[in-house]
Amino acid sequence: MMVNIKVLRALYGDCIIVSYGVKKDKYILIDGGIGRECYRSLKLFMDNIKENLRLLILTHIDSDHIDGILKLFSEESFDFSKIDQMWFNYGEFLNKALSIERNKEKDILLQNVGTKISWSQGKSLELILKQAGFQYEKIIKMYDKFNIDGAQITILSPSLEALRAFNEQWTIEDERETKISKGSDYDKTIEELMSLEFCEKISLANKSSVAFIFQYNKITALFLGDAAATEIERSLSNLGYSEVNPIKVDICKISHHASKYSTSDTLIKMLECKNYIISTNLTSSGRPTKECLSRIIYNSKNPVNFYCNYEIDFSKIFS
Repeated sequence: MMVNIKVLRALYGDCIIVSYGVKKDKYILIDGGIGRECYRSLKLFMDNIKENLRLLILTHIDSDHIDGILKLFSEESFDFSKIDQMWFNYGEFLNKALSIERNKEKDILLQNVGTKISWSQGKSLELILKQAGFQYEKIIKMYDKFNIDGAQITILSPSLEALRAFNEQWTIEDERETKISKGSDYDKTIEELMSLEFCEKISLANKSSVAFIFQYNKITALFLGDAAATEIERSLSNLGYSEVNPIKVDICKISHHASKYSTSDTLIKMLECKNYIISTNLTSSGRPTKECLSRIIYNSKNPVNFYCNYEIDFSKIFS
């Protein structure tokens, strides 16, 4: 009963394939990433899987998560019957469920803004799904629980409040956190960085991100999307976990590509985990930040391992 996690090279985005099962592998796809290399790998995966994709999770609509899915679904030959179900907190059904009235003029204005968060891409994907007759209209929210072929999934984010805030007040995210230059934090020591108080600075789009616990057999993994640390802390706390009673996790996909604004000391202390996945291309995004890596190292009781989908020279970061 194995669990395999493959993190595709998606530049500064996410595209993760989880496979598990006994006799036949079951597949869950988390996001579609961005960039040509990622799309080629994603398309090859979808073309070659023998079993249906059991679940497609689009965590939120930032372009570095939605881009590959939109391109895949835009292929004339794409067979939607290969996907059993999809989670996608977006569109008219969500507005109706949250009792939100859209401002169509604002829709048009936002589609003309050159940003990394693409509301227009979300609208395009919604239209494609409608035309294909693909059903996805179910809000995925904090504390929901699902069983997907024996895999237990517990949703940690988003809260309904976060979804409502994002749908009412669209915000623009600059994906590039910091230039890789003298302005980065790589020249600072761990001690200097740990003397700084954690500051959560996160867009409403990222607060709307789906994050969840995945449990299969004796394996537990956390997939945190781009979610806010405070949201994850709140949900874990309400599930009975704390710094004195941490959740035991085999591996954790750290939030927002190891941004310094998305991983708090408290969150790491609530995890008993030594393996962390970081999905990012340092050249494209300026992440992982040394502050985030330092918080993980400093607040973990045991040595930790970082697994990355690009080669990152940690000796230079920690020199």
